[in-house]
Amino acid sequence: MLAAPDTTPDFRHVRTWIFDLDHTLYTTSAVQHRDMEERICLYVQNHFGIAHYPAWEIQKRYLRDYGSTIAGLVRNDGVDPDHYHDQINDLTGLGLIPDVQLRAGLARLPGRRFVFTNNCGRFAGSVLGALGVADLFDAIVDVKMLGFVPKPQAAAYDLLIAQGGFDPKSAALFDDSPRNLIPAKALGMRTVWFNNGGGQSRWRVEGQHLHIDHETDNLPSFLNAIRISP
Repeated sequence: MLAAPDTTPDFRHVRTWIFDLDHTLYTTSAVQHRDMEERICLYVQNHFGIAHYPAWEIQKRYLRDYGSTIAGLVRNDGVDPDHYHDQINDLTGLGLIPDVQLRAGLARLPGRRFVFTNNCGRFAGSVLGALGVADLFDAIVDVKMLGFVPKPQAAAYDLLIAQGGFDPKSAALFDDSPRNLIPAKALGMRTVWFNNGGGQSRWRVEGQHLHIDHETDNLPSFLNAIRISP
């Protein structure tokens, strides 16, 4: 009798593993996400001296047009990104603890691992430390390193590849945002949509299936199950 074909996702060619940070390596509750968005809105209110609704409009317009609110604020309004991130990010409020399954999944991956985030590298490092996986990553490529040209702008991916010095055809990107997977797929990366129901995983793009190779709602389980080279 012939053995049944192995349908486990095949990542045996991958040597560079790239992970989004927010809503991918960690997730938030609905309350935590709302609180974070309110902190961003309050920052915009205070910076411009305007009411909540127009600040919310600016926040969402910059997110849509530039890939992140801070990218728009830096480009157009002279905001200090370090001050912004210090006000917006709340590591304590996330209540993160070491994630044993995530660590096991990451540790088995051959090659190098990168964080690729539109957030702050200092915050990303703190998150990785809280999750107990900081030692497993080779580098954090954050929005400042990208010159505030964030995902999904194509230049961000070019800068990532230049920083990492890798072949995109031997790389995989894990992200909750479908639109962030489009440029990666165009470059030949294997793309994995972390469809967790939060963050930007609710966003949809035209022809979404053309840009997504795999989908999961449980990142540690996915990483622990995929086929990899010894």
